[in-house]
Amino acid sequence: MDGLAGLFALVYAAEQQSYVGAARIAGISPSAIGKSIARLEGRLGVRLFNRTTRSLSLTEEGAVLYERYKRIIDDMQDAEAGTLRSRQRPRGRLRVSVPQIVGHHLLMPILPMFAAQFPEIELDVDFEDRVVDLVAEGLDVVVRSGELADARLIARHLGEQHFVVCGSADYLDRRGRPQTPNDLSGHACIHFKYPSSGRIAPWSFHQPYDRLLLPKTLTFNNTDAGLRAAQDGLGLAHLPVYVAQPHLRAGNLVPVLTAFMVPFGSLSLVWPSNRQLSPKVRAFVDFVVENFAARPEALCPAANWSL
Repeated sequence: MDGLAGLFALVYAAEQQSYVGAARIAGISPSAIGKSIARLEGRLGVRLFNRTTRSLSLTEEGAVLYERYKRIIDDMQDAEAGTLRSRQRPRGRLRVSVPQIVGHHLLMPILPMFAAQFPEIELDVDFEDRVVDLVAEGLDVVVRSGELADARLIARHLGEQHFVVCGSADYLDRRGRPQTPNDLSGHACIHFKYPSSGRIAPWSFHQPYDRLLLPKTLTFNNTDAGLRAAQDGLGLAHLPVYVAQPHLRAGNLVPVLTAFMVPFGSLSLVWPSNRQLSPKVRAFVDFVVENFAARPEALCPAANWSL
């Protein structure tokens, strides 16, 4: 039993990077966490943590042990959650965080169906463009773009994000249609600026066009504003395919340079590993995956579908 206490103490302390945080999760005192880890280090004859007055980090030996212990805890929680799931209906408050544009254009259209199918789940959705800390902020599941590098999290791939450069027919009649990305130097370009950092998002061209210095005619920290500007003939915008597609089909926007585009990062559903089989999380994850799969054109290159 002492070994089992050390197992949990090491994993919780590594994930929270403090004895106090580990104690809060385990429901015991910080001194009890420290004693369990000290006994474990004494039994193994190695130091598992680098400790300073302000930080706590794993040693090389501690990191190896953490990976093994983490799998053991996950297996234990999987076994218990599987038993509970067999007799529980999805219910309770579900905290979700989603990037603004993904939430507006991909999640909101399917929420009525989710609410009808799972009436006992109380959804609490944050539209948030910054990278949130699920564990620290108590979130159940988030939609995240890019690679996952946090061992505390589990991800379910939704698909690749693809972008399209497009403008109004009136704009292209006035300014001409660019034949290669180099031609954009003579065009008005509409850019997206990340609200959290102020950094301007690059345009997703393949090499050797991936680092072009494009005219910064208009810059917005909101994708829908860029969409509106492009529709109004103010320039060419670099938009997610799932944002631009309805307007391309309607003829309000015209795609250009589709042969030069590459994926711009993946989209994933991400949740803390200790909640991986929660009925409400599983219901949400499965529902979103199924409904995103029903719209394959939303997460594929614009060049792959006909208008």
